[in-house]
Amino acid sequence: MNLFRVNLKSNKALLGLMIAGFLSACSTEPPLESREPPCAKEGYFKSTNVVGGYHRCLRGSNQWIQYPYNCRAGLEFDELRQACVRP
Repeated sequence: MNLFRVNLKSNKALLGLMIAGFLSACSTEPPLESREPPCAKEGYFKSTNVVGGYHRCLRGSNQWIQYPYNCRAGLEFDELRQACVRP
């Protein structure tokens, strides 16, 4: 009976360590090499780092907000058409 309680506690501890490991691997900012140039105006812009990627720039209350997107496989973003097209 007591052995069950010890295993339950050790399983909870192991689960807690696993969750902590996953959370520590998360980041609120993309890695430096995948960041797009800072926004200078509103609109949709082709990614300079990701093939088939693009991003939207919006002006927030006091800062620029950048939302990343990806075209479906085999497509690239065309800034003139403002759409994903075949290259």
